[in-house]
Amino acid sequence: MKRTLQRLAFTFLLAAVVAPTFAQQQVKVKGERAHEIPMSQDPTSNTKAKAFYANWKFPADVVGQLTTLDRYVGFLYPDSVVKIVPASGNPYFQFTHAVGAAFTPNDPNLELSDDNTVLSRYNAYTVDSVYFPYLYVRYIDSIDLGAGKVKVVDTLVVQFFKFPNLVKGSFNQADPESFMKNTNFTKRLMGANNAAYTMNIPLTDADSTSAPSDQGWGSKGKIVPLPANFNMPADPSLTGQNVFGFMISFKTMIPYSLGDTMEARNGAEVTKKLNYFGHSLYSNGSTTQIAQKEYINNSWWVGSEHIYGGNINGWENSIPGNAYFSDQYLNYGVHITTQTLGTEKLDNNITFGVYPNPVSTTENLMADFNLVNASNVSIAIYDILGNKVMDVVDGYYTSGEHKVDANISGLTPGMYIYNVKAGNATTSKKISVID
Repeated sequence: MKRTLQRLAFTFLLAAVVAPTFAQQQVKVKGERAHEIPMSQDPTSNTKAKAFYANWKFPADVVGQLTTLDRYVGFLYPDSVVKIVPASGNPYFQFTHAVGAAFTPNDPNLELSDDNTVLSRYNAYTVDSVYFPYLYVRYIDSIDLGAGKVKVVDTLVVQFFKFPNLVKGSFNQADPESFMKNTNFTKRLMGANNAAYTMNIPLTDADSTSAPSDQGWGSKGKIVPLPANFNMPADPSLTGQNVFGFMISFKTMIPYSLGDTMEARNGAEVTKKLNYFGHSLYSNGSTTQIAQKEYINNSWWVGSEHIYGGNINGWENSIPGNAYFSDQYLNYGVHITTQTLGTEKLDNNITFGVYPNPVSTTENLMADFNLVNASNVSIAIYDILGNKVMDVVDGYYTSGEHKVDANISGLTPGMYIYNVKAGNATTSKKISVID
């Protein structure tokens, strides 16, 4: 079984009583879930060329190709002192305060949901924008601060992370899964104090969504551009160097007190209304769960204990979404560009890349290829006279991704040709060997 120790129910999705303490054990999901009514289309754009590639990547869409996902909303609020009253009438205190995601473009499953292009571990890339559906229920537009009424301006905090700002780990010794997430969280900032970049985005009535209906919450889509040249390096050793992360949280201008009600779904009248924020997420429930073994594409959530320096089931600062009973995925997109696509599609069966180019005699030449179906594959190097000087790959390979490193220290610096053959398809490209 995949789910063992450190699995926690995703309590902010619930409309039920939340247990006052958290033990190091599994906690089952009970009660209602908050449904989202999508109101906007995901953004799309695509530029694909040998020297330039740009596109949106939606990691949760990939998981949706592999298992069944249900779409919900999750709420964010600066503190846990406010409560939600579900249709059952049993209130619970708001439990989550920030949500984030770690993304890498070299997960081969990404080609399941867009343009069949996967960046390899050798591709540096730039993150241009992030996109996420959201809800912003704005009941209060102005408040009296003693000198008259002022317009309420709440704040969306968006933080961006690179590898030094994140922590990588694994859990579940019997069947290890990997993750990356924030290394700290500070309640005063409503975020981490070591983010690569932080944006405080004002929220006004123009950003608001409608109050919830009987069917659920309506959502809008928000695109947040990153600062120019937010560059991510290549990751030849698959250590996570090229993992991008971001996190969102919410600050409100409206004073709140212990026991105030954020939302009532049982028909009760809320006398002191509040503004609140939420995000879109997917959960795979009891269906097939997708283990994350090598590539980093996970979400994380910051709970009430975290904002006061505590831990939940041993998880400090946040809990990765793949550590819950039902895996949880933030619904988001990342727009990336790269000047070094590097991968090519030979036919409908194989996508391959040969790196680096130029390659030094002191380096290994690396070949990555992904097969839809099992096939004979050969990658060989020839000199300019057509003489084979080296076999990089030669054999029968099963479907899936394969990586081969070749020692080229015996080659003389100069221009060579590498030939790739898979089944009946073949192609040849130039490669330069340098000192």
